[in-house]
Amino acid sequence: MNKPLAPSFFLTDLQGRTHRLKQYAGKVIWLEFWVTWCAACQDTLPKKEVLFRAIQHPDLVFLTIDVTGREASPDRVTAFMEQFPFTFPVLRDEGTKIYDAYGITSVPTTVLINKQGEIHGMYDETVPLPEVIGEIGTLLSS
Repeated sequence: MNKPLAPSFFLTDLQGRTHRLKQYAGKVIWLEFWVTWCAACQDTLPKKEVLFRAIQHPDLVFLTIDVTGREASPDRVTAFMEQFPFTFPVLRDEGTKIYDAYGITSVPTTVLINKQGEIHGMYDETVPLPEVIGEIGTLLSS
């Protein structure tokens, strides 16, 4: 069964670096969509920071995308990042352009993209993190 190709994107992170989906071709990609006001995001992002630091695999890319179009004020991201000094890349959506392109309806949402550039799965906050990690393991071993 064919899976849908992940929509391409070209976004800038908080340090001004550009990230293109195609630059990560052939790798497993973990995309994490979030916003600063989301209690579930505030709860899970620190746990995902620990995973980001622990899982240093050459075939895994971890990117987060702040959905600026769902923020009360996009400027809140800077203060949020001062409060939570994450080391993973934080990309800024162009409003809800990438959020909408992926068909996402809530935050946080994790999107796993396989090495072929296809969406393997989408997981909201109700999916236990160990299940998502298991899926990453499956993707990395294939």
